[in-house]
Amino acid sequence: MRRINLAGVDLNLLVVFDALMAERHVTRAASRIGMTQPAASHALNRLRALFGDPLFVRTPKGMEPTPAALAAAEPVRDILESVETVLSGSRRFDPSTSSRTFTIGLSDYAAFVLLPGLLERVEAAAPKVRLLVRPTSHADGLAMIGSGDVELIAGSFPDPPGHMVEERLFEEDFVCAARRDHPYFGPSLGRDGYLAAKHIHVSLVGEPLGYVDGYLRRQGLARDIVVTVGHFLMAPMLLARTDAIATEPRRIMEPLAGRLGLHLAPTPIRIPPFSVVQVWHRRFDSDPGHCWLREILRDVAAL
Repeated sequence: MRRINLAGVDLNLLVVFDALMAERHVTRAASRIGMTQPAASHALNRLRALFGDPLFVRTPKGMEPTPAALAAAEPVRDILESVETVLSGSRRFDPSTSSRTFTIGLSDYAAFVLLPGLLERVEAAAPKVRLLVRPTSHADGLAMIGSGDVELIAGSFPDPPGHMVEERLFEEDFVCAARRDHPYFGPSLGRDGYLAAKHIHVSLVGEPLGYVDGYLRRQGLARDIVVTVGHFLMAPMLLARTDAIATEPRRIMEPLAGRLGLHLAPTPIRIPPFSVVQVWHRRFDSDPGHCWLREILRDVAAL
């Protein structure tokens, strides 16, 4: 193992490396960290010399990391987060004067339910704070935390690993929805009618079956899905123009039902609720800014 004299290493190069891992593009990485493109290219050359590896190879899809870069990505992110935690922990966070940007991951469901209240509270208490919202899903949210692409995620996710913290915000249940003049959808939708109907399914990653279908399958049942879409907010728009029905989260359907002429009914087959949570890296536990942001999300979710 070759020894490195840290006194001769510019640790700012790790910031460039982290940005390149996130963006896979030199110009976008430079913009992300406030550098010029030539300066970022020069830093990449220095990184290659430091690591003794090409690190990123140009392909038609962008800059692809080498195995050495992939192996270094998480340790480098941990180093940077440790530095951020040490520095932020030594100073007080004042929302009224802070110009910090928080990068958070939300699905369109979580954005629809939480973002209006979150932005309203942030604007009132922290006029210079900015929010950068990136799309996330059940499948990739934890990975985005791990890679540093986002600082906080909110939504429904698998159990996080030990270096992340999960906090439940609320329980979400399901309702059935269809257009108001649907020929088969009455005030009390029966089980037989539900199973005989055509259904709209939402999957952010394009899976043909989802949470509802998994539960039905365990009961020996199945529904007829005619279309799978990748956005929660697409389903109510399609319901308004078709004879399909949807089984979707209540907090999506209830606010839109009146605007789109939709009728709502309880699910004739009980579908268990799911937890909506916020998740962050454990290194941010005591970060004053993160504590403030998490408290706001907690309050908004409780409304």
